[in-house]
Amino acid sequence: MPVRTLCGGSEMRVFPAAIAALLLVAVPDARACIFCGDGPRSRQSLRMHFARAGVVLHGQLKNPRFDPKTDDGYTDLHVTTVLKDDPARRGQTVITLRRYLPVVGNTPPDYLVFFSVTDGKLDPSYGIPASPAAAEYLRKAAPLTDADPAGKLGFFFDHLDSRDPVIAADAFVEFARASDTEILKARDRFDPAKMRRLIADPSTPDERLGVFAFVLGLRGGPDDAAFLASMITPNPLPARSEAAFGGLLAGYILLDPRPGWAFAAAVLGDPKRTYSVRLSAIGTVRFFQATHGTTCRPEVLACCKALLPHGDLADQAVEDLRRWGWWDLTDDVLAQFGKPTHAAPIVRRAIVRYAITCPDPKAKTFLVQVRQADPKLVHDVEEQMSLYDPVTPPKP
Repeated sequence: MPVRTLCGGSEMRVFPAAIAALLLVAVPDARACIFCGDGPRSRQSLRMHFARAGVVLHGQLKNPRFDPKTDDGYTDLHVTTVLKDDPARRGQTVITLRRYLPVVGNTPPDYLVFFSVTDGKLDPSYGIPASPAAAEYLRKAAPLTDADPAGKLGFFFDHLDSRDPVIAADAFVEFARASDTEILKARDRFDPAKMRRLIADPSTPDERLGVFAFVLGLRGGPDDAAFLASMITPNPLPARSEAAFGGLLAGYILLDPRPGWAFAAAVLGDPKRTYSVRLSAIGTVRFFQATHGTTCRPEVLACCKALLPHGDLADQAVEDLRRWGWWDLTDDVLAQFGKPTHAAPIVRRAIVRYAITCPDPKAKTFLVQVRQADPKLVHDVEEQMSLYDPVTPPKP
């Protein structure tokens, strides 16, 4: 079944294979987990811990104790599964960990421990409570490589809805750390019905919803577009939708570009929307600009134009346009200078930086006027740019 192009201004339709090729213009390091925040993206997956460890053991914790003389803690790990071995283990089936790990009442004693090997001795570097099922999951996950993103992410997708919280959380971390390009290469392995179910499930952690919505945007259909729209169009938004707004919006745009982009611009231009929602929408616009180049340029510009009249976030749009070298809205940008709503120093400096960088003669005329009226402002901005600005102004 044909799908719309990502540019909402056209009625032209393309088939799924074509849109997949279109999406693959993504920059190599673009991360879909822009939609889940920095927390999951910075975590190490079990597979990564496994790769660095010299020995990986699963077993049961027993006999936690303190040494009354030194007050040091100890716990015995009774090994049941050896996932990775080294001669330094010397075949031991009971390893004493120099840490007090309490096993109280109904607390599951099953534990997964990663050891480094130093001077022929085992040194525990990381450990978590983990069921035998989690150990088996790791055994299968460990050989997966980044060279086969479809196989890797297909495997982790299958475990996103695991009833074992350790498995489900680790599978999500693998998605969080994956690049946009990797996710696109694996898209045929993703079941949209599972994504809908996980997004609708109130027990799914909020931090996962944005990525799940993005994945649904790659694989879903018209009903999924309506489903995502129903989550983000209420005003005010439920807390859960607000927390994942950027990813939900991205999925909506992917599935139904014309109303999706129009809604994004409306949100950015609505000062009654919360600051966090509008900031999330800015992040989504930046994601599409970074991953789709000029394909959605008119839609991205419309979003920036909607934001410019609002002094609380205008500097974001001004700086983005300058950084991208998109000078289409020069008249709109310069027109904001001097407005009482845009009197904040951060906004005034952003507009002056734009004018310094912009090759449009109107910007040069504007800069001359500002230099006469407020020479210190221009001098301070020029000095700051000479020291810290990565954007090189065009040569006259």
